[in-house]
Amino acid sequence: MRPFQICLFLVTFLALCVGCASTPTDERSHAVVQINNMKLAPEVVEVSGSENTIAWTNWTRSTATVQFPASIASAFNCDELRPQFVLSGDRIESVSVLGDSESLTTPCSLKPGSYDYEVWLSERPSDRENPHLKIKGRIEVGE
Repeated sequence: MRPFQICLFLVTFLALCVGCASTPTDERSHAVVQINNMKLAPEVVEVSGSENTIAWTNWTRSTATVQFPASIASAFNCDELRPQFVLSGDRIESVSVLGDSESLTTPCSLKPGSYDYEVWLSERPSDRENPHLKIKGRIEVGE
């Protein structure tokens, strides 16, 4: 693991946790997902609360996009998904293509429920519609 990636991950994680003091009985309202070459870590993210946030950090040499089914658009607690995501046909996709060591967050919090998504890995940004690998993940949002 490269020192730059470790620092980027720690900065992303700390940025999400600023002002989020918790006690052992509190549930997590923020989570970070690592995009690795063959899997997501964790594959299932559990968050709760009305101000939840998910961040993805790309730790691969491939470019990555995050894809949700269009059917979950109403699960986001905001009217506009931009600038991070856009509704595109049968899916919601990240506008940005994440390069090595780049991060992306949800546009706003999600309502309680279970949401499947995929991370698409491509050799270059121009191949984003033709990924060489699709990795499935899930977000579980509690009350």
